[in-house]
Amino acid sequence: MDVAQREIGAEFSGIGALLPDWVPTRGRSRIRRAAAVIDAEVARVVAEHRQGDGERPDLLSRLLAARDETGARLSDEEIRDETVTLYIGGHETTSSTLVWAWYLLARSPGVREALAGELDRVLGDREPGFDDYAQLTYAQAVVKETLRLYPTIWLLTGVAKEGARIGGLPLPPGTRVWSSQWATHRDARWFPEPEEFRPERWGPDGGDGIPEYAWFPFGGGPRACLGARFAMVETVLVLAVLARRFDLDVDPGEIRPVPALTLQPDREVLATVRAR
Repeated sequence: MDVAQREIGAEFSGIGALLPDWVPTRGRSRIRRAAAVIDAEVARVVAEHRQGDGERPDLLSRLLAARDETGARLSDEEIRDETVTLYIGGHETTSSTLVWAWYLLARSPGVREALAGELDRVLGDREPGFDDYAQLTYAQAVVKETLRLYPTIWLLTGVAKEGARIGGLPLPPGTRVWSSQWATHRDARWFPEPEEFRPERWGPDGGDGIPEYAWFPFGGGPRACLGARFAMVETVLVLAVLARRFDLDVDPGEIRPVPALTLQPDREVLATVRAR
């Protein structure tokens, strides 16, 4: 998966983005080899589940047991596609967001103090649970602002179904269209002082003024990430668990993002952990 993510990211950000899919490149060969390994592993796990006794309490078992409105089961190809999609969606996404969050918090003492104040006020001496999510509004703002500056998925592509014009240029049906969360999230038209880490912009006085699709770390429309709600709740609660107990002082050097399939730090991110 690491090889596939790295090579797909290179494809997105290099000459491969301009080449037809049938043009062979070394990167595309590495992607095919990595995909073959992933497919073989998925097939092995699926076969193991099918040979087992009874349904297991996991997502793959539910996919294998699922039926559509006609009563038909998912094909092997559909199971493979769903499994790989879910694996990619849960592979380093939340953990990377938390790394970027601690990186930003370490450089913003005022924000870290405000977050600690909310956690003390809402949670006191107990751990957070799902019912606390709605009350942790500043923690939500910290995560949203982290995803604005360092969106885990930084580039999306699609194929135009209908003709249109963008910026005065014709867009025939079948044209591949790219949209970048990284670029849009740092556009001063939608986010004043776009390079600044300001969770307050997501508060009641600012969040309503942000246009739809100016912030889209999970995509949008019918193809939006199915796990968006889960990812937000998970990230906020894990951040709350850690921030209630510890301060993480990240090394002060600048960390540069590497645009693989997901946005990754260019080096290991080290931190000193202090009990609060």
